[in-house]
Amino acid sequence: MPNISRDEVAHLAKLARLAVTDAELDTFAPQLDVILESVAKVGEVANGKDDAVPPTSHAVPLTNVFRDDVVRPSLTQQEALAGAPAAEDGRFRVPRILGEEPPGWSTRPSEGGPEARPSGRTRKEA
Repeated sequence: MPNISRDEVAHLAKLARLAVTDAELDTFAPQLDVILESVAKVGEVANGKDDAVPPTSHAVPLTNVFRDDVVRPSLTQQEALAGAPAAEDGRFRVPRILGEEPPGWSTRPSEGGPEARPSGRTRKEA
């Protein structure tokens, strides 16, 4: 059974570079005792000393249950882009998130929504 002294708590606090008062040392010592006792109990169960619990990686004896990969009809490119707020060259047009937008594009909601739309001015000019 662990028994942590005030000096050991003070040493741990110093290693962790924590400023601890004398009152806190008196409070933390018994709390660390309880924590270490709990960890020791978990360690006993994990080592299998009590019931010899076999190690498992899954609670249920199922492994890799997947459906067959079957090709099915899907949307055409035009159908997929039909609901897009902005599209260009057969692709979705989205605002840049790293850096500045190209000239003429804005992501300001006041100019029609959060998506990229031509505004005639750059972000710096806005």
